[in-house]
Amino acid sequence: MNLKLPKTYTLILALCVVAGPFIWLVLTEDGKRRSDLFLLQLFGHPSFNLAVANLRPGLDEAFLLGQFPRVAFTCAEVSTAPGRRHCEAQIGSFNGIPARQAQLDWNNGALVAVRIDYRGRWHEALIAELTMQLGAPRRDLVGERTILAWRLEDGMLLAPEQLIDAEPPVLVWIDQQG
Repeated sequence: MNLKLPKTYTLILALCVVAGPFIWLVLTEDGKRRSDLFLLQLFGHPSFNLAVANLRPGLDEAFLLGQFPRVAFTCAEVSTAPGRRHCEAQIGSFNGIPARQAQLDWNNGALVAVRIDYRGRWHEALIAELTMQLGAPRRDLVGERTILAWRLEDGMLLAPEQLIDAEPPVLVWIDQQG
């Protein structure tokens, strides 16, 4: 009984094992996103994996920021449009989507706003992920733009339907009472 594999079969199998992952990383959108996430993590940009469905005004600043010890938030008493205490940090990803910055605002100890600046290339992936997690968004017309809105228990999650080159791509959670 001859158990030896033909050389052609062995060569094709070896090429698939070597080339398959490379092709996936380079040619598929999911592979490109995961490559970006890996490189951002490699260069020291931390992940900010925040459960947006659980955001609420009662979240204590120390508790919320303590959940992300690798993210270097800088906080200051600054009067901004949403609040009086502002925290921000450079990040590499937000819930598996390549991102740049996270900003959180508190007013009288209550969380009132969260802003995530993400990388525009991954806008469709972010919207698809949020739709899968939170359901279909409401579409609100603001001026000439359409804004996607997900109503959560204690707030509203907002994102543009289409990106405009002049504006940075942002995802915003705002307190319902704010």
